[in-house]
Amino acid sequence: MFGLLCFVNCGTSEEKRPTPGTADPAPSSPPAAASAAGTDSSSTSSAPKPTTPRGPIDPTKVGTIVGIVRFDGVPPERKALSMSSGGCPEHTKPVFTEDVLVENGALANVFVHIKDGLSGWTLPPLADEPFEIDQKGCLYTPHVLGMRAGGKLLVRNSDPTTHNVNIRAQSNDATNPIQPPGGKPVEWIPSKKELGVRFECNLHPWMNAWVCVVDDPWFAVTGADGSFTLAGVPPGDYVLEAWHEKYGKKTAKVSLEPGGKPTANFTFKP
Repeated sequence: MFGLLCFVNCGTSEEKRPTPGTADPAPSSPPAAASAAGTDSSSTSSAPKPTTPRGPIDPTKVGTIVGIVRFDGVPPERKALSMSSGGCPEHTKPVFTEDVLVENGALANVFVHIKDGLSGWTLPPLADEPFEIDQKGCLYTPHVLGMRAGGKLLVRNSDPTTHNVNIRAQSNDATNPIQPPGGKPVEWIPSKKELGVRFECNLHPWMNAWVCVVDDPWFAVTGADGSFTLAGVPPGDYVLEAWHEKYGKKTAKVSLEPGGKPTANFTFKP
């Protein structure tokens, strides 16, 4: 790969970024329509009052919160990425942008977590296994990742070319190391909650991914069917938050009885 690294602010010109902060110049704020999408009649910014005793979680009383994130409207056309330079391996098929993935009305790559309602519970310990992102085919995989504060993220390079891992965090450590082919994984250990940390490669400006950091283990990223599942949640009243890199945030209330399985759905609009 190349020996020179140009430190530039990358990303396609048509991309609109949400409010997540960066170590480089701050991205523009989400569009007004995107902000409004998070303030419908089901939304709330206040934490619900606890309805169960706090302390250690009784595994016999936990439940599961499920839901689907939908897209209402005509999704924007996905654009083909120009990947003809930079020593990247060839793709047999065209590669398209991943910022808005809609299939059968369902929206993928939405990060869903419990925003409010967990105060006082003794949270499960961090898992020993690290979280991982790979750079393969000059793309970050996955495009959106959730992790816990205090956990370890390993960024691997499976490509035959050099990358730089530009982690544009604001509340956590920002870093921008160069990573040669087959090089040691880049380690990142965020200590604070932060939604929408942008990962970039300045050598290949179409490469980007997002990492959302929260304090508890109840989070998920929607797949192609728009669904999410938060399992093992203690009973209580909660505010869920759904974050999308282009359309901002939405919230919804949900009440979970012992052993229950309530549903919380979200709808984003262009």
